[in-house]
Amino acid sequence: MKLRLIAAAALALCAWGARYFLTGMDAQEVVRRLSGMRIAVTLYKIEHKKPPVSFGETVRAGNLEAAPRLKLPRHFGTDRVRDVPSQLFSDSGGWAYVNDPRSPAFGLVYIDCVHKDEKGRYWSEF
Repeated sequence: MKLRLIAAAALALCAWGARYFLTGMDAQEVVRRLSGMRIAVTLYKIEHKKPPVSFGETVRAGNLEAAPRLKLPRHFGTDRVRDVPSQLFSDSGGWAYVNDPRSPAFGLVYIDCVHKDEKGRYWSEF
């Protein structure tokens, strides 16, 4: 009896975990959050006459309270922003910021995901 109860609990936990992993925020919410982050970078650029060398500088400068949480299907949720030298996709399912001044994309915040949203658009296109 005890073993059946443990097995049922384990099965329920696995089902919940699979559901969490396979679902995510809708595209409108993701784009709204991404837009807010891009506005924060733009405000930083206006104030400092150049993009930040790290996305964290926008938070330290007061242009954004914190990076918003992102939860895409087939990825775990995160509010971390990875600083990367160029716009390459590692499919982390999180935010990324191009921080190399030599890159043509310097100052760009983007979604590091190669999957499609619910309307068939790649998350990386936003």
